[in-house]
Amino acid sequence: GAYAALVDRLLASKHFGERMALEWLDFARYADSNGFQSDGSRQMWLWRDWLIQAYNRNLPFDQFTVEQLAGDLLPNATQDQIIATGFNRNHRLNGEGGRIVEEWFVETVIDRVETTGMTWMALTLNCCRCHDHKYDPISQKEFYQLFAFFNSNDESGVLGPEGKNGVNTPPLLRVPDETQKAELAKLDQAIVEAEARTKEAPGRMAEAMADWEADLRAKLGAKSSSALSTWTAVPEATAKSSGGATLTRQGDGSWLAGGKNPPNDTYEITMPVAEGDFGGVLLEVYPDASLPNQSLGRGSNGNFVLTGVELKLTSPGKPAQDIPLAKAEADYEQPNYGVEAIIGNRGSKAKARKGSKGWAIDGNSADKRLPRRAMFLPASTVAVPKGAMLTVVLNHQSQFSDHNVGKFRLSTTAMSPSLAKLDGGVGLPAEIVKLLSGDPGAIAPAERKTLEAYFREHADHPVRRAKAELDAVRASRKSFEESLPSVMVMKEAPQPKEAFVLARGEYDKPSDLVPRALPSVLPPLPQGAPLNRLGLARWLVSGEHPLTARVWVNRTWERLFGTGIVKTSENFGSQAEWPIHPELLDWLATEFISPTVLPAVNGKSAGPWDMKAMIKFLVMSRAYRQSSAASSESFARDPENRLLSRGPRFRLRGELVRDQALAVSGLLAPKLGGPSVRPYM
Repeated sequence: GAYAALVDRLLASKHFGERMALEWLDFARYADSNGFQSDGSRQMWLWRDWLIQAYNRNLPFDQFTVEQLAGDLLPNATQDQIIATGFNRNHRLNGEGGRIVEEWFVETVIDRVETTGMTWMALTLNCCRCHDHKYDPISQKEFYQLFAFFNSNDESGVLGPEGKNGVNTPPLLRVPDETQKAELAKLDQAIVEAEARTKEAPGRMAEAMADWEADLRAKLGAKSSSALSTWTAVPEATAKSSGGATLTRQGDGSWLAGGKNPPNDTYEITMPVAEGDFGGVLLEVYPDASLPNQSLGRGSNGNFVLTGVELKLTSPGKPAQDIPLAKAEADYEQPNYGVEAIIGNRGSKAKARKGSKGWAIDGNSADKRLPRRAMFLPASTVAVPKGAMLTVVLNHQSQFSDHNVGKFRLSTTAMSPSLAKLDGGVGLPAEIVKLLSGDPGAIAPAERKTLEAYFREHADHPVRRAKAELDAVRASRKSFEESLPSVMVMKEAPQPKEAFVLARGEYDKPSDLVPRALPSVLPPLPQGAPLNRLGLARWLVSGEHPLTARVWVNRTWERLFGTGIVKTSENFGSQAEWPIHPELLDWLATEFISPTVLPAVNGKSAGPWDMKAMIKFLVMSRAYRQSSAASSESFARDPENRLLSRGPRFRLRGELVRDQALAVSGLLAPKLGGPSVRPYM
């Protein structure tokens, strides 16, 4: 009839899944933020999309259960089955300073036990985390035996170190769409081609070195300024970071910062300096694939803010001598962040003035990946005795956290500061000049090795170019992959973690070691089921389990009639209300598992655990279809309609009131799925 056709049409609507998902999102404690003090945003909408589609395609409730609790443990698990496990990653994530990681790992696992108990069995397990309870059929020991099923997820239990707004905490799954998959394939092919070129490059090194040597000999013979230039690269040095970053020397003499990136860091580079005159320092800053945006700095957009430069000369037997700076010049500056500000900060004073301005290069500019250079000069040359050491201090004390230089190289000059040029080339060390100025045939084998080593470490040669190209394309792929939408999921750790009874439920008071096991008041695991989350999920939807089907049917009844057959739908325990129609609840639960009279939906016969068929069966009933009007006598006799003396009538949920207001005003957006929106609040 027309009514049955209307029911089928509503069940086939793409918005059916949205409406059904509403309560399940509450069970799963879904949110678009991590909670706690900072309450930063997270991405879990891919799991929400999976949930809506699971309802729309009428995924049987037993499969619906298994995929959410243990989809990652299924043989040859699909992407959708892994996404489904996001159910148990909807918990809060603590990112507060001073948090204790193990404490919040334990709290996360306890949250999963309590959520699973309430969602599938309508059991309140909160009390028995701390102690046995006279009303509770589940003991504290049994609580921690259930805890053991969830104890081995490969996670920290707290917000990850990169868990800023919109960044998920591992384990996570990145989910590209078709266009993004095609881009990944292009990048993968580019990596294959770049790897092939790196294998070919060593065969061209001998020819490249011969050309390099001939070119330099010609320039030296002509006294070319590009060989005999302003700046000399520092041949050896040591570097350290006050904030705990690692500064690693690269083959070209530069330093690459990695590891910890403190809000404000100070680098100290100490090097031998040639006897004679000292006229200043050149700082070259380079892009690197390991840095944000493959740019020059460690700030999130690839920028840096250098607020201070200090030069200190230490001579044998004498205290360190500060070399005051009189001039600073750079080849590029971010507006309002010029290098001259460093002179205004007066070197060492900058580190006492957090929030100082300094030299920045604008991480959002189109040219953010170009190398930049700046020179720092005293008023006049400084006399350097034999055996002296120069220390260069780079301060980063701006108001912008993490804006530290990423990759840099230092060079020095013996020229007068008045003659030093920012664009002067970095010259050859004296030893290399000597070798290239003499007779090529007179170079000894050891000297030839020195020349070859310098070529490998400093020259622009095929191997270096091929490696740089490979690094760049790998970094592009990594950056693109990290931009893809992600969802937090479950993933078993390589080694199961032991579980203990926790005295008073406190993370740091373990007592008895407990194995994975089920409460004795409930049936055992099905024959052959594994003793892990997959076995637990299959146990919940086994025909022998007395609660799962009854809980789902009761909640569906509550959704349709306003009150469940068991009024306390969240609690089927001994302190809950007794079902008003226990035989009806039993029969509906049995019919849900193994249907005999459930109707077909849109021409498809009902199957086991068929959610749409059960909903259609209930809304087709005379009890549901009767009028909700009630006489005063009927209302007095059955005020809560527990006896079904009239049709259901109850208030709309708050979310539905909002949707109705938007619908009648023509403002309701029917778009399904995708990232969450943030309306005005």
